[in-house]
This record gives sequence, C-alpha cells and structure tokens, in this order.
Amino acid sequence: MPTTAIFDGRLIRVPYLYKHGIPANGPLTCHCGEKVILRQSRDGDKEYTEHFSHINNVKGTHKTCEYKEKPMSEWHRKMLEMNRHDTRETKREKHFVDAYDASCKRGIEFQNSSISPQDINSRDSATELDWVFNTTGQYCCVWDEIALCEIPSNNWEKAVPACKNNVILDTGKKEWILLKDRRSFYVEIDNKKRHMWIGKPITLDEVVEITCLKNTLTEAGKKYLQHSDSIEVVPIIHARCKAAMKYLDPLIRQYALDIDYERNTVYAIESVAGSGKTTTLLKLAEVNSDKKILYLAFNAAIVKEIKRKKPKNLSPYTFDALIRARYIDKYPDDGFKVQDLTPHTFGQTYKWSQNKPYKMKQDLIAKYNKFCKDVRHPKMFDFMMSKFPTSKRTQLITMWQRTRQRKLLTFAGLRKLAFVQRWFKDYIDSHYDMVFIDEAQDFDPVMLKILINDTTVPKIFVGDPRQAIYKWRGAVNAFKKLPEDAFRMEFYTTWRIGNPACDQIREAFKECWMVAGNDHPTIFHKNEEPAGRYDYLFRTWRHLLQTASKTSNIWINGFESKKPVIQRLHKSLHKYDMSEEDKAQFEDDLPNFLLEMDADELKNILSEIEARLVPKEEADCRMYTIHAYKGMEANQIRIFNDIDHKTEANVYYVALTRGKQNIYLNDPPEEEDDAENEGEEIKCEECGIQTIPEWWFSCKGHYRCTCCDMKRIRSNKGFILSIGTLKNSRLGLTRS
Repeated sequence: MPTTAIFDGRLIRVPYLYKHGIPANGPLTCHCGEKVILRQSRDGDKEYTEHFSHINNVKGTHKTCEYKEKPMSEWHRKMLEMNRHDTRETKREKHFVDAYDASCKRGIEFQNSSISPQDINSRDSATELDWVFNTTGQYCCVWDEIALCEIPSNNWEKAVPACKNNVILDTGKKEWILLKDRRSFYVEIDNKKRHMWIGKPITLDEVVEITCLKNTLTEAGKKYLQHSDSIEVVPIIHARCKAAMKYLDPLIRQYALDIDYERNTVYAIESVAGSGKTTTLLKLAEVNSDKKILYLAFNAAIVKEIKRKKPKNLSPYTFDALIRARYIDKYPDDGFKVQDLTPHTFGQTYKWSQNKPYKMKQDLIAKYNKFCKDVRHPKMFDFMMSKFPTSKRTQLITMWQRTRQRKLLTFAGLRKLAFVQRWFKDYIDSHYDMVFIDEAQDFDPVMLKILINDTTVPKIFVGDPRQAIYKWRGAVNAFKKLPEDAFRMEFYTTWRIGNPACDQIREAFKECWMVAGNDHPTIFHKNEEPAGRYDYLFRTWRHLLQTASKTSNIWINGFESKKPVIQRLHKSLHKYDMSEEDKAQFEDDLPNFLLEMDADELKNILSEIEARLVPKEEADCRMYTIHAYKGMEANQIRIFNDIDHKTEANVYYVALTRGKQNIYLNDPPEEEDDAENEGEEIKCEECGIQTIPEWWFSCKGHYRCTCCDMKRIRSNKGFILSIGTLKNSRLGLTRS
C-alpha cells in the first residue's frame, strides 16, 4: 500500500489532503503511473488507518505495485515540512525535487541516504539543483576562516564531487558549511587523524540567500533551523595528505603572520627543507616592526646572513655570542677571555697536570664538558655520583669551582653557569618582546632550558625536525623537548625541489609531510655521471678525500683549514690512543681512516688532492660534507654512497633535499653486483702475489692485499681485515 501519491505534479501524503484541502477523490496517481484512491480501514477495534490504494474491482483481492517506496528519515521529513506545501516534492521530468521554486527555476535536494554519482548527474541534468547533506551526527570544527566536517561514508565522498551547484552541509549547529572544494582531505586534529571535507562556515541566512529556500522556506521553518550551539573552534590543524598540504600551506603561513603571539606561550613552526624558514622569520619581524626581537641560531653562518639583511628590530646572535654579551654586561670589569680547553692546553691552566698522561687530561675535559651540557644536575658532585660514581671527583669539582669564580672560562662552562645562576632571568624579558629560534632541530640543551625556564616573552622555534644531524656535537632536537602545550604549526611547501623527486622523497620517509611548490621538475638519476658542473656531497671525509685524490678539476669546501687539522689529528692518533667516546665527537669516521695510513700515505693523498684543486668558480666538481652543506642548494647535486639510510635517515634526507633540478645517486657498495669484478687479475702492489678486486682500490686508495695492508695498521688499534671480509664488504673493515 503506497504511503504517497502524485497530485498535480507533486508528491503528497495522506495528512496533506486535509491540511491543504485536496479532494480525496481527486486525480491521484501512483509512482507506477496507475490511479490510486484514498482508503480507510480498521483492524478490528485496534487501529484506524488511511492509505492510498490501487483501484481494484475484484472483491476479496488487492492489487500490488512493483514500485517500492524508500523509507524517509526523520531529518528528511522535517526538512520537507519546513518548506511551503506548494513548493515541495515537485516532479521534474522523472524525478521529484524536495523543494522547487518555479519563479527562479531552481530546486534543492535534502540528502540523508546513499546516492550514486550517476543519480546526482541525472537529477542535475533535469533541474538546477542545490544539495543539502545531513551531517548533524558528524564531527565538525572551525579553524581560522574554514570549517571542516568528517565524511560519513565512502558513498558521499564519491557523490559530493558530482554535484553541479552548491553543496551545503547541515551540521546541526549555528554554522552550516558551504563546500566550494568537493575533494576529501586527511588532516590531524588534536592528535587524531580524520577524513574530512573543508569548506566555508556560513549562517542559515546565507544558506537561504544562495538557494531557492529564499522563496520556499516558511517562517516556522526558519525558526526551526536556527540552532543555538556553535561548531567547536580548534587552535590548529595539520595536513596528512598531499591534497591537504597544498590546500592548507598558504593558509597556515598567513595565519602565522596574523596571530597575536602571547606571553608564556611557546610556538613551534615545523618547516620542511627549502620552505623558506628564515624568510618566514624575517616577514614575521616585519609584521611585528614595533617589537624588539631576539634572534638565535646554532649556526654562525645563518646569523651572519641575518645581519647582512639588517632588519631594524631584530638582534641576531649565536648562543655563545649571546652568552658573551651577557657576561660582559654582568661583569664589565672582568674582561672576556675564553679558554680552548684541550689536553694540549690543560697544563697551562693546571700546572700539576703538565707531566700527567694525555689520556687522563682528555678524560677530565670530556667529563667536564658532559657536566656542562647536563641540565639535570647543577652541582658537579651530584653529576659525578649519578654518571660516574666510581671515578675520582676532586679535580672536576675544582674545575667547576674555578668556573663559578670566573677563573676557568669556556663557552660550555659559561652556558652552564648562566643556566645555574639564572643570568637570563628577567633579562631577556626586559630587553626583548619576542624570541625567534632558527634551526631549532639542532639546539643547545642548556640554552633551551634557559629560554623555557627563565623567559615569559613569546618564543617561536622554527626548523625541520628531519634535519637534526648534529647530535654528535651535543645538540638536541628542540621540537622533541618543548612543553606539551606548545602551539605547533607546520609548513609543507618546498620551493626548492620539484616533482617527481619531491613525491619520491615524501614516499621514502615515514610521515614526511612535504609537497612541491614550483613547476620546475627535479629528477633523480641513478648510476649516471652528471652533465656539467655539480656539487658532490659526502657523509665522510674518508670518501671525500679518496674520491678527490682521483678526480680532476675540483674544489673542496674548507680544505685549507681542514688540512692542518687532519695532519695534527693523524699525528696525535698515532701517538696517543683515542677512546670510542672521543671518536664519537667527530661527525664521521675520520679518526679510523687516519689510523689506517702512515705518514707517507697521508702525505701522498694530500699531495694528489692539491694537484687537482682549482678555484671554486672554475671547478667542475665542488666537494662538501653533508654537514657542511646543510642550508645550501644547487641545480645539480651528486651524493656519494657512504650513507647508512637506516641509521642515518636524517643525514640522507638532508642530502636528498639539496638539489633543485638533478640529483645523482649511486647504489651503495653492498648493493652492487659482485659479478662485475669476477675475472680481474690485479696483484698487490707490495707483495705482488695476492690477487685483489679492482674496487678495493677505490675503498682503500691502494692496490694492497689484506696481509700487506695489516702490516701498515698498528696492531694496538684493534682493526683486523680478512679475505672473508673482502668478499662480503665493499668497505673491507671489521672490528675484532
């Protein structure tokens, strides 16, 4: 028995007959096209019903209809009833439109159930329609000037983009959501990943104005649809898909410039490689031109660049430069003379140590520096009891006492002293209105504690957490150490790297939220030689020096200053033992490499390199370590295959994100095919007996077999080589 019938081109229900004076014997038809009449029946004394029925003249039988009516939800029924009777459920060609205004020839559909894109296309082709989708049970929120709504089903995710005209979401709140962009987005809100639409929050009055509801909605309907509660406002959202990153990045960048930075609040801007981090801070300084801003960076080169641009309200410092300025301000009569505390200079400060073992002095300095970087123990005694309970403490306690008396001044000691004595308590607050921290992924742990504990002005930490590569130098990733309530924003667009390389980098690293913001292509080339000039990046000085000794027309970054350091280190290593802890202070395995060479071999390799050097502007190949190249870029980058992609993912990320046009990669040694070396007859250059593979030269620098090479390595350094190692490792070195 049908519950609806068609009268005068509109869909009606039994109550409409009485409410709107429609004759019960009027020309009523079923959806199937046949005539129906109103019937009244009673189930005994239980229930009286009225319904539409097909005309049937055969007594005792009833006529069935193939048309199956879909059940109507309460929300859909209410939305229909909010419109004038003469405008609702009007038949247009083969469809009924929920509300239709004949004067503007426009209708509206109230959608609560599943619908196919094909059905939407069919309805849109018959009538100019706007669509209202019921999302009253879904999570919705507002951020800045946009509104977001969680997508209730995959069906609607596909259906909404098919709508031709306005798509409006009924949230059940004061704000409705107008979807201009019909795509779906993955975002993270309050640490929860959500699948959402993004639109514009609008009022009911705006909904009425842009749809036919302007002429169809009753006054009672307007009152019914006026809700009192507002959608939740969230402080920030984070993109978690490529489409969301492209959509949100410009909004978040502008938001970072527009918001009022509040006291007692820590802000973090996590910004991918090539995204203009420093430029953002300069713009922020310009926007806040009435404020005095302290700018801090780990890298002196960045501070120098900021000073060159001369922003009027920005005071750029490295950590140590700020400590120095504060010391001079605090103790103007002391002078300022920082000591470089090394085993060689230790005896100048402590006469008793002049004839003491090098190793003992080295150990004291290492523990002193470790204490100075420790933020949990203000007293040397407590530190030693916690970290080295069995070690002697007297000399270290004396060293710290001398630091407190300002008689032993090192930058590490001064940072610790500033932390313990709270030099910056009220100082930064009284001199500056804001603090900018650039490259915050490589930050001094003591300076971080000072800023968090001793300042109340707004602090804005900017950097790329994936570029944290200076842990070996004692730096910490500040983003992992900030308070839980820190206000975190993210910049996703890189202006340096184009596609397809940008997409490939994003896929290669877990949770790497980066998209290309330019049209130029960036291409990865595997096992190819670069065409034209290029910058060659190395993880280690070992491989940089070995490659440089065999490459013509090169320039090496910092070679003139690095050469004497290498020579001194080589001499020291062959005279004194170096602990594993001391070796860890280097950015790579340079000490181990130098241990493998005698003085003549080092002299030869340095001479080979110097013979191949040319001025930077004339070089075909400019060589850098990856650590030294951080913050730089070039059209063509080549990356040597000496990076452990698993344990040094951040170093690899830094290297990959330096190239603008072409990035040249080689397979790492362990991935190369051993078959290509089979059959080669290369003899040891010393014994002339042992056959070795050709690639051994590229790793060791000489055609020497294992036995002859071993004779050149001091036995007390703990290195051994074996023929089995040669077969299994391209580097040829293992520890005993």
